[in-house]
Amino acid sequence: MPDLILGFGKTGSAVYGYIKGKNGFAKSGKLLIYDDTAENAGGFDVQDDNVMFFNKRNEEILFGRYFKDIERCVVSPGIPRNHQVILKLKRANIPVLSEIEFAYNNLQKKKNAKIIAITGTNGKTTSVTLCKGAIEAAGLSGKTFVGGNLGVPFISGIDDYEDFILEVSSFQLEWIYDFKPDIAVLLNVEDDHLDRYLNFDEYRLTKYKMFKNLKYNDVAVLNQGDYNSSVLKGVAGSNAVLYGFEEDKCDVFYKDGFINLRLKDLLGFNAEISLKDAADKRKFVIEDMMAAACSLALYGISPDVIKKAFDGYRLLRHRVECIGSIDSVYFYDDSKATNPAAVVSALNSFGALSEGGVKTDIVLILGGKDKGFNYESIVEPVKRSVKACVLMGETKEILEKTLKGRVEYMLAGDMEDAVVKSFNYLKDTVKSGGSGTVLLSPASSSFDMFKDYADRGDVFKKCFEKLKNSFYEKL
Repeated sequence: MPDLILGFGKTGSAVYGYIKGKNGFAKSGKLLIYDDTAENAGGFDVQDDNVMFFNKRNEEILFGRYFKDIERCVVSPGIPRNHQVILKLKRANIPVLSEIEFAYNNLQKKKNAKIIAITGTNGKTTSVTLCKGAIEAAGLSGKTFVGGNLGVPFISGIDDYEDFILEVSSFQLEWIYDFKPDIAVLLNVEDDHLDRYLNFDEYRLTKYKMFKNLKYNDVAVLNQGDYNSSVLKGVAGSNAVLYGFEEDKCDVFYKDGFINLRLKDLLGFNAEISLKDAADKRKFVIEDMMAAACSLALYGISPDVIKKAFDGYRLLRHRVECIGSIDSVYFYDDSKATNPAAVVSALNSFGALSEGGVKTDIVLILGGKDKGFNYESIVEPVKRSVKACVLMGETKEILEKTLKGRVEYMLAGDMEDAVVKSFNYLKDTVKSGGSGTVLLSPASSSFDMFKDYADRGDVFKKCFEKLKNSFYEKL
């Protein structure tokens, strides 16, 4: 009986490569692939007589001739749960698996494999990148796979690595059944992907699926400062470790420049990790460092190695990244902020940076694809921190209704217009001897106008460079 791969992007291609490498065709005869974004079968960059390709043009052949014989379907995370093929599969009681479930099932022969899985609305990539740095500093890159939603799919590493550190998204958790990490990390749960889920509770419960199979000797690493994370303590079926900024409530906490690990019951010792030499000590980065440090220590990485990795960490591109300045106006690319909570985090980081220094006037560029958010949560932080907003994209009118009469704002037609209007607004600030900040932190997805958040950030940078060249040419 054949397998079906639904979606043939990065994840589907990796699943295909694994099945082909295992000669999985020998038992199934054929491998079926469906991808409705390809205009025709020639859109698939695969030449294999054992593979049959389907899309919207020839899907009736799949449904009529092959559907009843499908053994299981491995679905890519970008495929929505209400996709017509998934609905047909469920009606026919054919198992639907996510790639991480498929990989986990095939990994089970490695009895001693250890898995750290990190999820959350914001901070996943930062936390996993911090872990990757420590793995490299410890000389374990040949043993420990780092990937998942970040970079290389899980399935690509199960034959060549002993242990795994995975970034896991809610989309990847939708179709899991047996997947179980040894260390499960939940950074936070905030409004996001409400264009995919019925409501916030459904999104939150999808995140919680990562904890449903934990056993008594596994560890749940939870954020004490985030209710939707910390609430799992006592119900996750495992040891729970809380991290945060409140010493009396946390097992792992930050105080006076140190991450303190009070993990003697689990590790046999307590330890502290100095962040005095760390290049980036903004609050949201320290939060992710605590989660990573806890996970790494539980995995067996020494505190000295963790410190070395954290000292060498540089903030990821498109995450509150300073791209330059024009006449005392500094431009920050936070294009990765695709939900309201990420914007609040970015604004809080500027508050921390300005302590004891020159206060900066901030113009905030907001807007993008509508994901169904209620933007009310950003109003008070914006009122406290921002001089004005520039609104653009599909959510422009929604944001205007939210901010009208509460925050000064301007409308922009595209990114270049937004950059120019932001800079012009801050000219008076500069004339009076102050400094200004233009912060792109959209609180929305990028897919209304851009390929992805990285493309949006790159366009922002190009517009900044164009404005900078024009400004200095006139001097």
